[in-house]
Amino acid sequence: MKEAHVHSDTTVTIHDVPIPQITHPSQLLVKVVVSGTNPKVRSDWKMPTSMLKTISHCPNSGDDVAGFVHAVGANVTDFHTGDRVAALHELGTPGGSYAEYALVWDWTTFHLADHISFEEAATVPMAALMASLGVFGMLEVVAGPWTPVQTDSEKPLVIYGAASAVGAYAVKLAKLVNVHPLICVAGKGIPFVQTLISEGDAIIDYRKGNEFVVEEMRKALKGHDLKYAFDATSEHGSYINLSQVLAAKGRLTLVLPFPEILKDIPPHIEQSTTMAGSLWKELSKDQTRDNKALGRLGVGQGGKEFGLMFTKLVGTWLNEGKLKPHPYEVVEGGLHGVETALKALREGKVSAKKYVIRIADTPDLGAA
Repeated sequence: MKEAHVHSDTTVTIHDVPIPQITHPSQLLVKVVVSGTNPKVRSDWKMPTSMLKTISHCPNSGDDVAGFVHAVGANVTDFHTGDRVAALHELGTPGGSYAEYALVWDWTTFHLADHISFEEAATVPMAALMASLGVFGMLEVVAGPWTPVQTDSEKPLVIYGAASAVGAYAVKLAKLVNVHPLICVAGKGIPFVQTLISEGDAIIDYRKGNEFVVEEMRKALKGHDLKYAFDATSEHGSYINLSQVLAAKGRLTLVLPFPEILKDIPPHIEQSTTMAGSLWKELSKDQTRDNKALGRLGVGQGGKEFGLMFTKLVGTWLNEGKLKPHPYEVVEGGLHGVETALKALREGKVSAKKYVIRIADTPDLGAA
């Protein structure tokens, strides 16, 4: 099959490689129709490999999978050959989504209804599961959809980077459990964020400067303490702005585990790291500041159990229309378009949408 390899300078080369083989009874082999792209790759301008306990050197760093089940492991009971599915590939392992076939696990895979396109589905797995980890696992704003906030109660939540895919799904999930007011910080994606929020929520334009952001967050709280903040950006001083507003013992979760970030957060704030790789690990409850790469789950689930529960919920909500897919743009060239997509992400040219890759658009696909 054809597979795209991402290099440290964000260039991409196409290779002929063997089709991956199922090596665990809980794995599935998926024929990829569409792959999503994320600013998390091995070339990782955002997150060097050395910073990630869950990622090794695997050049095919695609993780958002949408396609048809091709084969299943012996213990897989919920999926069958030919099923339409979307899945999150295990980060940093062989068999990623920048290829004709990808390996995934049954607890991070969900069925797709016929009315959901593969392009729409490819925007969901990484971002929606990251948002689920952040809102329900790390921040514990509520335990889950079975314990929504009472309609007459207010539970403020700041989502910094609300136009990003992770931030937008955090907004959508928070709304599903009646968390309000949502205080959304965004930039050029503000028109998109406006379509997500409800009356009484707020949007703050970070382009107006850090002092403006801090002051507007305080105004939006209307005297309430801020106990929960999801930093889906974790760059350009976002966490410093949030630290100035969060109450004592307020919870802050970040999507980047850089040491310089962690040391700049005041000790009165409970901080954690939201990382998709946690879905294949036991999630640490360690609160020391030198061991945050895997984050924490205060309720004590392991990654597999959390992934199984919330992957099924995300898939159900998507199919029922309760959770809308993220806006997307198809990049021309199939696997040859991976480089175009990743360079645009690296240069900050992408806002309020996800780039997706149609594998069948690869010009030399039949030459493997």
